[in-house]
Amino acid sequence: MGVRITRVHIEGFKRFTCFDLTLNPAFNVIVGDNETGKSSLLEAVGLVLTGHYDGRLIHYSIDPYLFNLQMVSDYFSKCQSGLPTSPPRILIEAYFENIDGDPDMAKLRGSNNSRGEDCPGLCLTVEVNKDYVEALKVYAADASNPTVLPVEFFIVNWSAFSGAGVSLRTLPFRTAMIDTNRPRSYYGPNRYLSQVVNDVLSEDQRRKLSLEYRKLRSAFASQPAVVQVNEHLEKRGNPATARKLSIQMDMSSRASWDSAITAHLDDLPFDCAGKGEQCRVQLRLAIASAESSQVILIEEPENHLSHSNLNRLLEDIRNDCASRQVIVTTHSGYVLNKLGLDNLRLISASSTAASLTDLSEETKNYFMKLPGYDTLRVLLARRAILVEGASDELIVTRAYMDRHVRHPLADGVDVISVHSLAFLRFLEIAALLNLDVRVVTDNDGKVAALEKKYSKYLSGSTPAIRICYDSDATCPTLEPQLLKANSLDLLNQILGTEFVDTTSLFSYMKDHKTDCALKLFESGRPWAPPGYIADAIS
Repeated sequence: MGVRITRVHIEGFKRFTCFDLTLNPAFNVIVGDNETGKSSLLEAVGLVLTGHYDGRLIHYSIDPYLFNLQMVSDYFSKCQSGLPTSPPRILIEAYFENIDGDPDMAKLRGSNNSRGEDCPGLCLTVEVNKDYVEALKVYAADASNPTVLPVEFFIVNWSAFSGAGVSLRTLPFRTAMIDTNRPRSYYGPNRYLSQVVNDVLSEDQRRKLSLEYRKLRSAFASQPAVVQVNEHLEKRGNPATARKLSIQMDMSSRASWDSAITAHLDDLPFDCAGKGEQCRVQLRLAIASAESSQVILIEEPENHLSHSNLNRLLEDIRNDCASRQVIVTTHSGYVLNKLGLDNLRLISASSTAASLTDLSEETKNYFMKLPGYDTLRVLLARRAILVEGASDELIVTRAYMDRHVRHPLADGVDVISVHSLAFLRFLEIAALLNLDVRVVTDNDGKVAALEKKYSKYLSGSTPAIRICYDSDATCPTLEPQLLKANSLDLLNQILGTEFVDTTSLFSYMKDHKTDCALKLFESGRPWAPPGYIADAIS
């Protein structure tokens, strides 16, 4: 299976003050809201495994904004207050599977890490040079200086847990970082794709391409129109030099084939193809060109892809990377479901990580078949309210707006319509991750059966989860509950009906569930939600 990362430890890098992540040996799906550190995590892993940041050796590209801003601010504040403090630093560690008898990994083995653990691993630090500790303190103590670290005082140390320094050339494994959505800051051919294609070609194929391209450029000067231009230049002469001036193609090494030509898809230049096709092709080719890489880092593979193309791509990733360790960041619930909930690594706003490795097989299989994004909505909401259908969603949302004078999403509360049979599946996730979830459910006239179904969550053992229902079996669903909470006259006015008894109105509401819920949602008149819904939104 090759090298496998078992754990990543990060201190002081971007938004991470102190962060630990345990990894699966195969797939790892990193999920989190915006600004929780998903991209920073991939950058940190790529940095400790390759020594490179943003395509350059970190030794030559130390940036003050690589450091955790809060730690930097605290350092300046304490220095200016005369308090003792240590300079900010970055520490990134990758712990590898401890394989006995592997001579390559044995070279990386040691206990020079933050845990003192005897295992193979890599450590990268960016910290102040010992010769400049006092100079940095003097700089930070001067309140007239900007609170930006002078990175010229800092040095990089990249080493194995054995204590020996390492370089990319000496490592016994390779890492590929794939981000098809990174904007290009230059014009001309798609350099990313050209490099990937170049990696796929054999040495003989590259040599033949270079030869043919050189012949083509050389033949440019013999074209009749070019000959005529050069004859004109020669006759005119040049007062700046006595030497012959002519127009020819650049034949130097900087004018290689891969800098001037680009791939085509069905005779259409690659950059003119659809964004989705560009992303899919680039990602597939990047994985193919990284066949010697044991660790694959992929940033948001869903970019620009339709549902069908994303499904094909995920199957390709599963097949192409079956024997390698993959770390994928995503905002797509479909990616999460297809690659497996047990591979989830959820990063929260507090930069802590959680996983779902203890889910039951039935729940894993359920979400593997789920095409929607409701899984991710539950994971990323500060609080989720699960309801049984569109009517319940409208009523709960309006009730929340009436009580709190704002839409639930403004408070990070997501009202999610879920089939009642799936409630327990979502609650299994919520219980594992200690998510704040409410379930708004009908009693269907079977209160005892409902209480038995949710007995685990009604016992108080999972306080973050609350089951909201009414124990009145004579009002088994939403419509009779609304009738119980509001007068016949008020509902007639809101719904535009003229029923003289609740039985007739109930029959109408039952036959027009969504229409009635929509009228209640849009009504300018106040109305009372059923008690169990009021409990859910309190």
